Amino acid sequence: MNQQGYIVEIVDSVTAKLKLKRHFACASCGKCATTSEEKYIIVEADNTIGAKVGDRVEVNMETVNVLKAAFIAYTIPLLALLLGTVGTFYGLKAINIKNNVEIISGGAGLIFTILSFLILKKNDKKFRDSKEYIPIVTRIIVSSGNEINL
Repeated sequence: MNQQGYIVEIVDSVTAKLKLKRHFACASCGKCATTSEEKYIIVEADNTIGAKVGDRVEVNMETVNVLKAAFIAYTIPLLALLLGTVGTFYGLKAINIKNNVEIISGGAGLIFTILSFLILKKNDKKFRDSKEYIPIVTRIIVSSGNEINL
């Protein structure tokens, strides 16, 4: 998946923050700082080619990695919710607990979901360090001073 954007900040010698136009398929996976109303997103990218602030660049992230990241960010918490809720419901029924089964099951589902988010958050550094889910600046399209106009 190729996109174009502007370098807005150099984080360190190999990482830069980019301002990209929000793609219609872009969802808030946690890798960018955005709200649903914003037209643009800020994304950290691997900048080994040495682009500077204000440069218009092309970034690439393999489509399969985008799909893997979306799976990790959305499917794992959803499965935790479903397994926690359904598993607790049938587990309580199996041991003949009949009072407030639905409420307890719903609470367990929420707890499992929160735990899955905490586990994902704890492993965020591992995902970042792998560079598998980080976009890569592939080329400088226009090298311009510090002017950033999208």
